[in-house]
Amino acid sequence: MNEQLVQPPPPDPLLAETRAFWREVGREMVRDSLGTIDEAARQVIGVDGVLAGLYFHAIAYSDLRGGVRGWLVALYVAPLVLLLVSLLAAVLVYFPDRYRVNIASSEAARQVYERVVESKLRLLKVALLGLVLGVGGVLLAVLVYLGG
Repeated sequence: MNEQLVQPPPPDPLLAETRAFWREVGREMVRDSLGTIDEAARQVIGVDGVLAGLYFHAIAYSDLRGGVRGWLVALYVAPLVLLLVSLLAAVLVYFPDRYRVNIASSEAARQVYERVVESKLRLLKVALLGLVLGVGGVLLAVLVYLGG
């Protein structure tokens, strides 16, 4: 029996380099994910504050005082409520949960990290939804005001 041993082809250096590059990109994404969520929440807080302030002053100094009844009150108040819900959700992104991490266990640390990222991301999504709906409410209120 004359069997030849088949040698596997030598590893492709370009493939190894590409894999290493993508592993490093993945590491950076994981490292930066909490900071990215916090920065987005900071931006939402700023936009919410400015929009709520401008809208509140526009309503306070308009000729609507006393002349709005029924569903129009809800129409004019709803954007403020939505912007405040958005602001609250964005601020809650910064409130730390109890981070009980067993640093001796990489699996436990990963699970806590994933739970924290998921929680912050959920709050950020609520904040963004409130912001979008609040801006839509402001636009609707302006259209009703200008049309009536």
